[in-house]
Amino acid sequence: MFKDIRFTAMISVVIGFMAVLLSGCASTAVGGGVGSAEKALKITIPGEPLTIDPTKSIETNGGAVIDQVSEGIYRRDADNKIAAGVVDQVVKPTENGTKYTFNIKKDAKWQDGSAIKSEDFVNSIDRQADPKTKSQQTTSIQYIENFAAVNDGKADPSKLGIHAVNDRTFTIKLTKPVPFMNYEFTNFYPIQTSAIKKYGSQYGSSSDKTVANGAYVITGWNGTNDSWKYEKNKNYWDAENVKIPEIDVTVVKDNNTAQNMFNGGQIDLTSLTGQYVKQNKNNKNLVVTETGRNNYIYFNDKKKVTSNENLRKAISMVIDQDQLAKDVLQDGSIGANNIVPKNYAKDPKTGEDFTSEMGDQAPTDTAKAKAYWTKAQKEIGKDKISLDFLVDDTDTEKKLAEYVQGAVSNNLKGLTINIESVPHATHVTRDFSTDFDICTVGWGPDYPDAQNFLDGMRSNNTINFSKFKDAQYDELMNKVDDTTKYDANQRWEFEKQADKRLMSIAAVAPTYQASQAHLISSKVGGLKWDAMSGQSGKLQYAYWK
Repeated sequence: MFKDIRFTAMISVVIGFMAVLLSGCASTAVGGGVGSAEKALKITIPGEPLTIDPTKSIETNGGAVIDQVSEGIYRRDADNKIAAGVVDQVVKPTENGTKYTFNIKKDAKWQDGSAIKSEDFVNSIDRQADPKTKSQQTTSIQYIENFAAVNDGKADPSKLGIHAVNDRTFTIKLTKPVPFMNYEFTNFYPIQTSAIKKYGSQYGSSSDKTVANGAYVITGWNGTNDSWKYEKNKNYWDAENVKIPEIDVTVVKDNNTAQNMFNGGQIDLTSLTGQYVKQNKNNKNLVVTETGRNNYIYFNDKKKVTSNENLRKAISMVIDQDQLAKDVLQDGSIGANNIVPKNYAKDPKTGEDFTSEMGDQAPTDTAKAKAYWTKAQKEIGKDKISLDFLVDDTDTEKKLAEYVQGAVSNNLKGLTINIESVPHATHVTRDFSTDFDICTVGWGPDYPDAQNFLDGMRSNNTINFSKFKDAQYDELMNKVDDTTKYDANQRWEFEKQADKRLMSIAAVAPTYQASQAHLISSKVGGLKWDAMSGQSGKLQYAYWK
C-alpha cells in the first residue's frame, strides 16, 4: 500500500478508494471525435512524487505513478479483481499455505524489450528487505521467511525466502499462511537487475533512472518538475489492450485551478476536495464515492505532554467527526469513530461490518473531555500547553486543522493548537522522524482485513510514526498475526480486543473516512475505482468512447 503512505502510503487527502464505473457522464472536456483513439488523455495529480521506486515509495503521489508504469506478481484487472500480472497465473500455495511457485509470462518484458527474469524479482525484494536500502515500504514483504533477520541486519539478504529456480520460475516461502497474501502480491515488484546496478539508490528518482514493465513508460520527469508524460509501453505483454497511447500529467495542487482547467477543456480527469465537491454537486461530470481511506491524528509518544493518555482523550472527545465531515469538509467524506474504516472488514461468521460490531470507539463528549483535560494538566504539571499540529498544505487538511484548533480552543481552556501547514513531501519526512507534537495521518487499505489498519500501531511497525508502544496491544496483535495457531474467527475476536484496547486509551484520534471525487470527461470510459485503488486509477483500462 502506498498507502498507503500506498499508506500507502498513504497520507494525501486526495487519494481514496471507491467502486464506481466512470462512464456515461456529460462533458464539454476534450477528447472524442474522429481519431480520438490517438488523442492524449490529459490528467492532473495533486503533488510531486518523492520517488517512483516501487520498493521504496510509501506516499500517494509516487503510488499514482507506479500504478501506471510498474506491474507486480499480480495485478488488479479492469474490474479490480486480483489477476495474474507478470506471472502466468494466480497460484495456490503449497506446504500448508506457505510456499508459492511462480512462472513468469514468456512475453513479460521491460520497456527496452529485454525479458523479465526471476533474478529481477529476487534482487528487487532482497534489496527492499536489506536495511542498507532504508526502505520504509516493507509491509507487504514482512511475511517472507527470514525477513525479520534480514531487515534487522542479522542475516544476509540472500537468506530471504525468495529464490530463483530458473530464469522464469521463482519461489516465495512465507513464515506462516497469510490469508490476504494475494492482495500483497500486487505490491511485489521486479526491478531490472542491470538498472539497480547502474543507478543504485538513485533508481526511481527520475524517468531516466526508471525502467518500466507496466502498461506505460514515464518520460519527461526529472524528479522535481510538475509535468510529464506516460507513453504506451510497446513491450508490455498486454499492450494490445492498452487503448490510449499517451497521457499528459500535470501537477495541480489548487482545486480551483483544476476545476477551471477541466471546465475549459484543458484536462479530461482531475480530483477535487472540500468546497469544490459541494460546488459541483449538480455537475454531471462529478463522481463521488466513499472510500476505505481513514484519517486520524497521531500523538508523539516520545514527548511527555502528547504521551499523556488524558490529554489524548480530551482532544479526541472534542472532535465531532460527523460535524467535521458534513459541515466543514463537505466533500462526501463521513465521520470516523475508529481507526478501522466503515464498510471494510467483515465478520467471517456473520458478514457484519467490523465497526458495527465495535460501536462508537471515539465518542464526542465535551464534558468528559474537560474532565480529562483537568486531569492531564495536573499530571503534566502545567495549566497552559501549546501543541504544534503538523498537516499538509491542502484545502482539506487546513480545514481539518482549523476545526480541531477551534474545538480545542472552545472547550479545553489553556490548551493551544498551532497549525503547521507544510508540503506533503515535508510532512512525510517529518512523520518518519517523529518530528511533530501531533499530526494528521491517512491510511488506505491493501487488503480487506482490520489488521491492515491495526498493524500500523504495533510498536515495531515502521509506519507507527508516533512511536506508541503498549505491551497489551502488541500481545493481542501477535495473536492476530499467528495464522498457524488461530483460525479466521479467532483472529477476528483478537482484532476486536486489540481495537478496543487501542481506542480505549485514545492512541489515535479518528477524524474522517475520506471520499474521492473526480471530474471526468464523458468521452472517457473504462475506469473503475474501489476501496484499494490509487488516485488516478489504472489508466491502462481507459479508452476514448
